[in-house]
Parts: sequence; C-alpha cells; structure tokens
Amino acid sequence: MIYIVIGTRAQLIKMAPIIKLCETKGYPFTLLHTGQHFESLDEICKDFEINTTWQTLYHGKEVSTIWQAFLWCLSMSGLLISNKFYSQFDNSKKNLILIHGDTLSTLLGAMLGKRFKIPVAHVESGLRSFNLFHPFPEEITRLLTFRLSNIAFCPSEWAKNNLSKYTHLETINTDGNTIIDSLNLISQRKTEYPIPAEPYGVISIHRFENIFFLKRFKSILDQIINLAKQYKLVFVLHPATRKRLNTTDYLKILGDNPNIELRPRTNYNNFITLLSSSKFVISDGGSNQEELSVFGIPTYLMRKSTERQDGLERNIVLGKYSFKKLSNFIQHLDDFSYPKKKIDSSPSEKILSALTQYL
Repeated sequence: MIYIVIGTRAQLIKMAPIIKLCETKGYPFTLLHTGQHFESLDEICKDFEINTTWQTLYHGKEVSTIWQAFLWCLSMSGLLISNKFYSQFDNSKKNLILIHGDTLSTLLGAMLGKRFKIPVAHVESGLRSFNLFHPFPEEITRLLTFRLSNIAFCPSEWAKNNLSKYTHLETINTDGNTIIDSLNLISQRKTEYPIPAEPYGVISIHRFENIFFLKRFKSILDQIINLAKQYKLVFVLHPATRKRLNTTDYLKILGDNPNIELRPRTNYNNFITLLSSSKFVISDGGSNQEELSVFGIPTYLMRKSTERQDGLERNIVLGKYSFKKLSNFIQHLDDFSYPKKKIDSSPSEKILSALTQYL
C-alpha cells in the first residue's frame, strides 16, 4: 500500500499525475491530508479529475499565520507520539510512505515513516539552495527529510549528486519534475478565465520572508507600483498576502491604481492560463519557477536564493532583491524570452514504475 502524504496546494498539484496514475492503473494507495492547506484543494482535485477520498489528519484552520503553524505542529506532534495512527496502516501488506518537496508536511510524513518503521520515498529530492536561511525553513526541512528517507526521486542528475553523501538512500533520477506531467494534464482542460487584452505582467508574492517582514514587503510593493507605470499588472493575491496587505495602506493604494488589477487566487487551470499568456512574471514561488521555465516566459524571481536550477541563466532571473536587476530585467524582456519546451518523458511514470518494483 502506498500512503501519499499531502499538505499543501503545491504538493497536490505536483503529485496529481502520480495520484491519477494510481487511480487509472488500480494501484492500492491512500491519500493522507495533513491539513496545512484546505482552501482550493477540492478545486485542484476537480482540475485533475482526482476522485479518491482524503483521510484528513488535522481539522483545525488552514495554516496561514505563525500562531496557526504552532497549533498545527502541536497537533501533529501528538499524532507522532500516539500509537492510534498506526491503525491507519494495513500491516498485511508491504507499505510505503510517499512524500513530496520541502514543507512541514513533507517532514511530518518522513517522521511518521521513521516512527512506525515504514520506508519513505521522497519526490523532488536532492534540491538544495545551500543556504540554511534562504529559503527558510525549507532548506532545513530538506536536509532533515534526506536523512529520514529511504528512496529519493531526484528531478535531475544535479539533484541526485547533491545526495551523494547520504549513502543510505536509493537515488533515482526521474529526468524532470512531476510538474511537467501536471502541465500536460492541465493543458487538456478548457477555461474561460479572463485574460487582459493588452500585454501584461503577473505578480505572485506570498512567501513568509517577503510578506511578514514589513520593510521588505513595502519595498517589493513600491517596486510593483513603479512597474505599473510601464505595464498592466495582474496581482494574484494569496490569502496570506491579502491578510498582510489589510494591515497596511497598500491594499487601497494597489486597488486604486488603474494599471494594477487585484485578483483572488484561482484554480490551477485558470492560473496556468494567466501565466502562459503573460509577457512576464514576478514571483517568489519555486513551483512558478519550474512552470515558467517550461513556458520560456521572462520571470523575475523575488528571492535571495533558489533550490532549483530550472530556467536559470535562461528565462529565469534570480533577483536577490536588487532594484538594478529588476530594472534591467524589465528593460530587456526579449532577452529572457524563450520558446516553450517540448518534453516527451514522464517523471510520474518513472516514479510509479520504481514504486511498483519496490512494493
């Protein structure tokens, strides 16, 4: 039995192709939802036509504040200590826990495996920024997860080589990230999501280090307001970003700007349509970096460092919060524009094939 641990929207999007393969091929699996995110997960399941019912491990509020994260950690700590969770597993069969990425839910899944002596397979393993505090806490989460895992599915040979010192790990190069399969699946779905008629840029800022440090957050917003003098902007507001904006004057300032359109976060199908039709994107999301490296759209990454190699030195510019870099990026957008990649391989198929042999 494969126990797939999912906590966030990004994890569900990237694991959706594997879940769909398990459904269509009849492989035995269980979806364990850790409760980090609740909002829009049902929409993502509809986007990918996932029909499997969740087993939810946490029933509190979605984790969007430090206090909620603390409560979530307390609840999950109780889960690890209690033996009640062990009844979730079918001990008549060989079991495996499948985790993804670098979130708190990733680490929880790895710890569950260690606690109950169940092998752990880590998807998107081997990614490193080599900076403990950027991104935080993801880099630390990855290092802990590497130690607790048994199988590492790495999206590239570079990622695989990053795990060379972890001799206990069985490492497998999947030749790409499962986001490739997600994009292929979602491209088959039609949407009527409205797209601006004129050339536009998409803004997506939501990371903790960008929105919770007020000085940096205001600096980023000032750059966006200045950029709106040149281009139409669609600012996609994550719930945490909107909540933070509500504590400042900037929500009104942005809303009153005729060249900035504030939109609520939408489903994945709509969001990909918005991204793929844009002239450029400013984002702090790692998944966005992967998606846009496939589309070849000029992308300014609002981060100090990244654990991903996708698109760097090509259409992805690692900003490091530099006004000069952002200005150069906007002035030379055509230099960062590339044709869409054509990818025929399926990382998800490789992962499931390896899991089938293992089980």
